[in-house]
Amino acid sequence: MERRVVTRYNLQVPAHVETVPGGGGVQTFEWKTRDVSSSGAFLLTEGQELNAGTDLKVNLFLNSFSGAGSWVTMSGKVVRIEDEGVGVCFDGHYQFITEAPDLDM
Repeated sequence: MERRVVTRYNLQVPAHVETVPGGGGVQTFEWKTRDVSSSGAFLLTEGQELNAGTDLKVNLFLNSFSGAGSWVTMSGKVVRIEDEGVGVCFDGHYQFITEAPDLDM
């Protein structure tokens, strides 16, 4: 039975992801989403592994019909692991950024 209460959209957008480790340095990843909702996203991790419970900062690039776009940045936690990636639950706080954040993309 489906437990989600928000609509999930099949949407592949660039995702710049930073882990927020407890004691080590920040790791960054350049992935894509498989789907996105207002409460989370599924990230295609390209064979790289993250553990359940890992805290993340996620920057998603949302393109507009005009070709312009914005970045939205939010925090979340890995809540599900599958062969092709991880499910992330967002904490509800987000910020739109009109200029690209300092990314290696």
